[in-house]
Amino acid sequence: MTLRSTAAKMRKSLRAVNLRLSSSSPQRKISPTQKLILRSMLNGATLKSQRYLDGRKEFRLHLLNGNASQVTMQDVRGLENQGLLLSNHKFPAATLFLSQRGRRAAANE
Repeated sequence: MTLRSTAAKMRKSLRAVNLRLSSSSPQRKISPTQKLILRSMLNGATLKSQRYLDGRKEFRLHLLNGNASQVTMQDVRGLENQGLLLSNHKFPAATLFLSQRGRRAAANE
């Protein structure tokens, strides 16, 4: 009986957390820099992360004309936390992609 009630409580807690994470709660504001990243990616730019042996990680936005510019980790993490970017999780160099949600956000900006 105790095991059953504990399992029921855990299921209820997990449902509440899942509901909170997937609810249409107010989205965080997208900064002008983040909007630029999204729009650039929608227009064909590639966002890559590079991990170095000393542990640092850099994000670079590669435009179609060959230019690349560094992007702050806070901007990228903010977009990932909002579900707008996905990663292929390759090491040491990963490529980030627009999620469906990210495509909609970029198109609406």
